[in-house]
Amino acid sequence: MSRRNSFILGLLFVILVVEILIVAPKEVGVLPANENRATTAPAQDKAGTGQVMRDVHLVEAKESGKEWELWADRAVRPQDNEQWTIEKVKVKFFAANGVTYTVTGLKGKVQPDQNAMRIEGDVETHSSNGYVFKTQVADYSSKDKKLMSPGAVEMIGPRDNSGRNIHLTGADLVADLASNEININRNVNAKKPISKPGEPERIATIQSQRAVFSGRSSQAHFFGNVVIDVDTMQVSGPQAKFDFDSKTDALSAVQVAGGVKVTDTDKFATSGTVSMSFRDNKLVFKGSPRVVQNGDELVGDEITFLDGGKRVEVSNAKAQIDPKSMEKRQ
Repeated sequence: MSRRNSFILGLLFVILVVEILIVAPKEVGVLPANENRATTAPAQDKAGTGQVMRDVHLVEAKESGKEWELWADRAVRPQDNEQWTIEKVKVKFFAANGVTYTVTGLKGKVQPDQNAMRIEGDVETHSSNGYVFKTQVADYSSKDKKLMSPGAVEMIGPRDNSGRNIHLTGADLVADLASNEININRNVNAKKPISKPGEPERIATIQSQRAVFSGRSSQAHFFGNVVIDVDTMQVSGPQAKFDFDSKTDALSAVQVAGGVKVTDTDKFATSGTVSMSFRDNKLVFKGSPRVVQNGDELVGDEITFLDGGKRVEVSNAKAQIDPKSMEKRQ
């Protein structure tokens, strides 16, 4: 082979190498120096000013175990900037006692130097015990172990055995991953079907300033000017606790405490507490209860309304119903 031909072949080989390494580079790079992983490693972006990852899978872990696990279609980090921008993101947060919160959204940001994350756009947070929270933004603070959404919140609770659930709207969501308390701190309005299977539909509506749900159980608490409306009856008080059956998730009882007022078409009552059992159609008044019904006044240590008020039981009665008025009603 002539010297001229050897020179041409050598030149072609050099051009081929340059084309592979520079003209059409693959995504190669170095992962962050922690326990994160990605199915595709970062590469220089088109402008050569940062890094890009596709089909991202990252894991943040500490000595106590996983803190979060992230999946995203794409992640971009500009040059000289620690913040990653992520697209079509899903993050699974690991809370105390084996509870998890899975958050999905259209995009987000990860700030490794601040141990913080933001997820934006049609955000849904699913707790492992069946609650779903819909917001537009979710912020996570690793330092505080909290998920926060300051704006409007829509919540859908776990379905009961009849396929129905509590539906709530409010604002300012804060989920504490250490205590597994989920707070909705403003403008709470909720609806919960309470009728038994086969009965006409009955809805309990609840208004309050704040609501607290558990990430481990189905218990719910409402605080601040609580008002509950069921049929023609309205119950109001400073706080209320909703108890759900652990097996069926059906609402079993509501406890209203702190000084209660109850109004209905034919009665008015005040007491320290009232317990409402929708399953048994029973109300129990305790704490200096006083009930006025159709002109008759009942006072005792404990007053129980059975069958929605058709039958009344009074413990240590201090005033009795007028028998003549009872005869007139019958």
